[in-house]
Amino acid sequence: MGPSHGLPQRSGLSDGGCVPGARDGISWRLPAAALRDHVVCYSGFQTEFAMPRRRLELPIGLITLVFSFQEGLRLSAAGSARAAYRAMLTGPRVFPTVGEHSGAVYGIEVNVTLTGAFRLFGIPMRHFESAYLDLADVLGADSDRLTDRLRDAPGWPERFDVLDRALTGRLDTARTVAPEVGWAVSRLCTQRGGPRTLAAITDETGWSPRLLRARFQEQVGLSPKAMARVGRLQQALRMLAAGDSGALTAVLCGFHDQAHLSREVKAMTGLTPSVFARVRGGLPPGSPLDRVPGRMTSVVLEG
Repeated sequence: MGPSHGLPQRSGLSDGGCVPGARDGISWRLPAAALRDHVVCYSGFQTEFAMPRRRLELPIGLITLVFSFQEGLRLSAAGSARAAYRAMLTGPRVFPTVGEHSGAVYGIEVNVTLTGAFRLFGIPMRHFESAYLDLADVLGADSDRLTDRLRDAPGWPERFDVLDRALTGRLDTARTVAPEVGWAVSRLCTQRGGPRTLAAITDETGWSPRLLRARFQEQVGLSPKAMARVGRLQQALRMLAAGDSGALTAVLCGFHDQAHLSREVKAMTGLTPSVFARVRGGLPPGSPLDRVPGRMTSVVLEG
């Protein structure tokens, strides 16, 4: 959604180093300690490019919250395009979106875990199924007040302090995430210990498949199957970027075969594996282009 920058990652596919500060013109910081199981990082950006810029944003298993302090950012998903809201959320998804601007962008980005979004915003995650959602539809008038405070603060540290206070305050009345849901999300995202079938993970929760799906709809926003697809995609992209063959990647990531891997990459990124590799230009996961260490989140589109 935003410009090229890297962010630390708290939960999901792999841990990345995080030293708060500035990187490639982007200022960023970890949230307050009480928020770190729910919020990945704050990132402030005010950059200008010599020409318009288009970025393909991949499914990463997070909710992205963007506060935009100037007009010009446009978003496209599933064949529709619109101007960004002043404050907006991009929901959990298994398809790509495109962010584009004329060259200048200014605002703040916050990446939130899916279960963290359920706790912080207090509504069933099925309401986040849209590719992008006006934060005012979630927080009402508090959305504009928060955006104004962030815009009017004298600098990035003060803005990050505003976010700390606003989000920490919401934990006082936060809803509880079922331990079984949190555990299943971790297993489906990380694929730790090798690929596991969804049936095996469901059995380990002690729940029926129907109950797990219902709780995921409420507390995650993606079905267990969709969450597994996102985890496999990120693992596969990391392996391919490291030089592993398509055949080996398919086996180790739990795809039926290499053709299945290729179909999933195309369905979830809009690009074939070979085109994706060319557009990425050999950048490893967690590069300055990416928004979360350890994951491939973005590519700059040609033209």
